[in-house]
Amino acid sequence: MNFRQGQLSLLFLNCVDLVLMLLALATAIVIIYAPGDQSSVTDYTTDFMVTRVKLSNAILCGVLAITWHFCFKAYGLYHSYRLRKIEDVIGAAVKGVGLCSLTLLVAAQLGGWLTITLFTVVLFFIVGLAFVSGLRIIVYRTSHLLRRRGMNTKTMLVIGGGMRAEHLIEVFGGMPELGYKIIGFIDSGTNFRRDIEGYPWLGGFDALTTILNDRVIDDVAIALPIKSQYDQIKVAIDRLEEQGIAIHLLSDFFPRNLAKTRTNDFHGMPLLSLTSTPPFCWRTEVKRIIDFVGSAVLTGLGTPLFAIIAVLIKLDSIGPVFFVQERMGYNKRRFQMIKFRTMTTDAEARMEEMEHLNEKEGPIFKIKDDPRVTRVGRILRKFSIDELPQLLNVLLGDMSLVGPRPLSIRDAVRLEECWQKRRFSVKPGLTCLWQISGRSNLSFEQWVALDLEYIDTWSLQLDWLILLKTLPAVIAARGAV
Repeated sequence: MNFRQGQLSLLFLNCVDLVLMLLALATAIVIIYAPGDQSSVTDYTTDFMVTRVKLSNAILCGVLAITWHFCFKAYGLYHSYRLRKIEDVIGAAVKGVGLCSLTLLVAAQLGGWLTITLFTVVLFFIVGLAFVSGLRIIVYRTSHLLRRRGMNTKTMLVIGGGMRAEHLIEVFGGMPELGYKIIGFIDSGTNFRRDIEGYPWLGGFDALTTILNDRVIDDVAIALPIKSQYDQIKVAIDRLEEQGIAIHLLSDFFPRNLAKTRTNDFHGMPLLSLTSTPPFCWRTEVKRIIDFVGSAVLTGLGTPLFAIIAVLIKLDSIGPVFFVQERMGYNKRRFQMIKFRTMTTDAEARMEEMEHLNEKEGPIFKIKDDPRVTRVGRILRKFSIDELPQLLNVLLGDMSLVGPRPLSIRDAVRLEECWQKRRFSVKPGLTCLWQISGRSNLSFEQWVALDLEYIDTWSLQLDWLILLKTLPAVIAARGAV
């Protein structure tokens, strides 16, 4: 009965999703095209009723409905939600409805549906997402409530009796909304012949076959150390596979402080990936769109200012308007970074002779009153105007609007600690936490710490906050050198 309840809930979602998507499409069309007065509504309804439905359009609608089903299925919206977070389910709904919206736009072009415009599709996406995600929130919360009351539950056996097994049993036992009833655990050795959190020890590994034969087991969680128990894990998986029992294998094989895990099916092979940087997702795509659009708009608006600055630089000193220097970017890829020239043309050649004047510890080179800086350059540096040409680097994709500042090759190769090099795991940026927190007033250690804080806590909201705080920080010239 519990199995059937789970299957019926997924079948329910399957059927209702199609109804909700059609309702979302109808809602979008009505909102855009429904006339305001009653007489017009009558005329509109009459025209609609006498309209003949073409066979080709009917077939196209059928194909579209089937496509929507596979769009949702592709993003796991019909997989069990028992072990998934609600935010992951909503994220999958966003992707599924987004793909459905794209297929609707394509179908409208193929069928010549004049009422389905880009604006209609956008409204369809908003309404459809509200319907689909709302349904899943209701189902998610209702399922939790029913499981707390003992409905739609599953029995679980735990293989292992060590610390990892104790933690797993504690978590599952403390979350009745998951609907798992742990019958106990098995493990060999005298140290494990005791209860864990009130759940009994059912015997050694050799008891697995007897337990599977005599008791109802829905799921089995394996919490054994892979190094010492590899052979036993393999035997257990073979036996469980034979009987079609779901297996949950703890994948924390190695200690990790920062990396997050995700699993993929790689050509039939289960692949476990560890990443300690923001994962590729719709948020990173939105960030790139913001970078591209923002840099393009700012470059266009700033063209008159750039022209004035170029004239001032040429009048102030001999040399080119721009200073192009090789910098180290994403995953240590090198790129040519563009700045307005603020120093004399022999600045690079004089670098070695001025090393002893460096006022900063670590690999970076900073001099408060650098004699190589020109008069106009000093003003440009004070308000970070010399950095504006890097909008072209953002436009080209070498940089982002927000991210750790790119280091010169000289500074980058002098980084001694491995943890400091994690700043290369994301694209460098035009502004960052360092830029709004004091710039050159901070030590190099503080600078890197802020970069890593940005990487570990990154979000679109954080990017917006940094962008909003950058202008006041630049105008106040805090920490400028």
